[in-house]
Amino acid sequence: MKISMVLVIIIGIVSAISTIALTGKGDQDYSKATKGNLMNLTLIYVGLGVISAIGIAYVLIKLA
Repeated sequence: MKISMVLVIIIGIVSAISTIALTGKGDQDYSKATKGNLMNLTLIYVGLGVISAIGIAYVLIKLA
């Protein structure tokens, strides 16, 4: 169970870092046309983080 939680956390961190690293690259017109994408993606990650934390807390409480 601990290995699964560690893997989920590692995958989440790697995907967040990869997404942020890739958003800095690209052509100028695309960046102007899609200003809100980074904010939307950030909100998705925050929401996913909250839901994941609640799920992990639920599982830990059930196991205790």
